[in-house]
Amino acid sequence: MSAPRLIVSVDQVAAMRAANRSPEPDPVHYAIQAELAGALGIRAHLRIDRRDLSERDVELLNSMVKTQFFLQISPHQDVVHLLNGLRPHNAVLSAERRDEHALEHGLDASLLNRELDGIIKNVDTRQTRIFLFVEADLDQVKTAARLGVHGLVLNVRDLMVDARSEAHRKKLTVLRDAVRLAVKYKLETHLAGGVLAELLPELTQIPGVSAIHADHQLAARSLITGVADAVAAYLRLLQYPHRPSAG
Repeated sequence: MSAPRLIVSVDQVAAMRAANRSPEPDPVHYAIQAELAGALGIRAHLRIDRRDLSERDVELLNSMVKTQFFLQISPHQDVVHLLNGLRPHNAVLSAERRDEHALEHGLDASLLNRELDGIIKNVDTRQTRIFLFVEADLDQVKTAARLGVHGLVLNVRDLMVDARSEAHRKKLTVLRDAVRLAVKYKLETHLAGGVLAELLPELTQIPGVSAIHADHQLAARSLITGVADAVAAYLRLLQYPHRPSAG
């Protein structure tokens, strides 16, 4: 079983820049440094209100990322025009609430089935692969399969609790079942949502997980150790989950 790929989110860096109304830190520079350190993908969330990342940021990321660029976007805007214009490698359709600073909830694909179907049918999927950011729920997986998307990004934020707790064990079982079903439907399956480095060894052991998205904690560690060292520490945990990490 090959190790999951590391996808790095630039959202926290963009939020820091926006909070200070400053040109720095630059999320594009952060993305390039993460790729040079070995990350195999970059994710960026273009919010409806554009409060952190601008369309210019996304254009630069789309043109400069050399691995795989994942544009995260809410379906409640002109998605088709945006995606067919930019033609990113991948689009992650996700829920969005103005009052949340980080993505906390997955998209309800069942509720938005008709709206999502219209988007997917009108996006040039030869250029852009469509993913849905959803909860680890079997009904959500089944809906995604019926919609014909390329893959899923499963929300694991609720799993980021004490790994010794019964709640954690139950949520991990639910996640395993969702990944198993997604693989059955031939959906490329990623994990995201506040992923903690200490839980990477456990997550990498779930069969069928193609990639894991790192966000806040990786950005925080990059402030202390530098981007290259922070990414390297995550990669060691993904590739050698049973070895202690220096990160």
